[in-house]
Amino acid sequence: MNTTADQDAHPGVVWRLPVVAGVDGSFAALAAVERAAAEAAAHSTSLRLVAAVEWTTYRAIGLPPLGENHLRDVLVEQARGHLATAEARVATLHPELEVSGEVIGGSAAAALERESDGASLLVVGGRGTGGFGELLLGSVALALAAHSRCPVAVVRDVTPEGAPVVVGVDDSPGRDELLRLGFTEAAAHGCELVVVHAWNTATLDPVALPVLDWALIESTAQDLVATWTAPWEKEFPEVSVRRLFVRDGAAGALTTLSANAWVVVVGSRRRGPVRDFVLGSVSRALVHHAKCSVVVVPTPTSDTHNP
Repeated sequence: MNTTADQDAHPGVVWRLPVVAGVDGSFAALAAVERAAAEAAAHSTSLRLVAAVEWTTYRAIGLPPLGENHLRDVLVEQARGHLATAEARVATLHPELEVSGEVIGGSAAAALERESDGASLLVVGGRGTGGFGELLLGSVALALAAHSRCPVAVVRDVTPEGAPVVVGVDDSPGRDELLRLGFTEAAAHGCELVVVHAWNTATLDPVALPVLDWALIESTAQDLVATWTAPWEKEFPEVSVRRLFVRDGAAGALTTLSANAWVVVVGSRRRGPVRDFVLGSVSRALVHHAKCSVVVVPTPTSDTHNP
C-alpha cells in the first residue's frame, strides 16, 4: 500500500468524500464493511456506515398487536446493533480510521442511493440477509449498480491485496472515468493495472474470419489503447500497466480475469431517459459472475440525459 508521501505526490489518490458502506447484519455486509474500510484507509478519507430501516411493519397472524411504534423501535435497535458490530470490526482492522454510523429510514436501495450523492465510493455486499447462498445476487446491490450516482463496489470473494486491478475499456463515452478509477485504485493499493480491450468475433462476418490479419488488428488496438492510457500513465508513473487485447466478448474475458484480480472496474453503460436507467449487459454479467469484487462506474451513454 502506498505511503502518505506517495499519496501527497498524487492528489488523485486521496478522496475528498467518504466511502459509504451498507450494513444489514449479514456476513456479506460485514465483508463489504471490511472492504470499505480498506478503501477509506488507502484513499485517506473517512468511512460512513449506514443501516436502513423501513418504517412500514407487519404483524404476524395470531400475535397480539404491539403497536407500530414498538415494532419500529425494535427494528431501529436491531439496526444499531448491526452498526455497533461493524464499527467494532473496523476499529480492530483500522483503528486510525474516522468512522461514523447512522440508521436511516427507507428501503436499503433508496437510502443508499441517496447516500451516493455525497460519497466517493459506495460499498455493498453481493447478497444481504435475504440471499440464497451463491444462487442470487442481492437486489440492493443490483439496484445500486444501476442507479448510484457514484461508483459502486459489489463485494464478492475477498482477494488479497497485491492482485491486479482490471479495467475494461472501449471507445464509448465515460472511458476516462473508468481509467481514472483504475489508475487511482492501482496507485492506492500498490498493484498492477491491467487494461482490457475486447474484440468480439461474434459480431464479425464468419466468412471473413479466416483471412483477417489478427496481428495487424491487435497492433492497431494496442496503439489505440496506449493513446487512451497515456495521460493517466503520465499522472501515475508508479503504476505498472499491462494492456490486453482479447478475441472474446468483454463479459467473458473480464469474468475469466476476475479469478486472479483485486477488483474489476466496469462502466454501467446506462441507457434510457432521465432516471430510467438499465444496467448494461457487461456490468450486469460481472456483478453476477465475477470471482472478485466489482466496481461499477456511472458512465451514461451519449444519448442519455443526466438528471
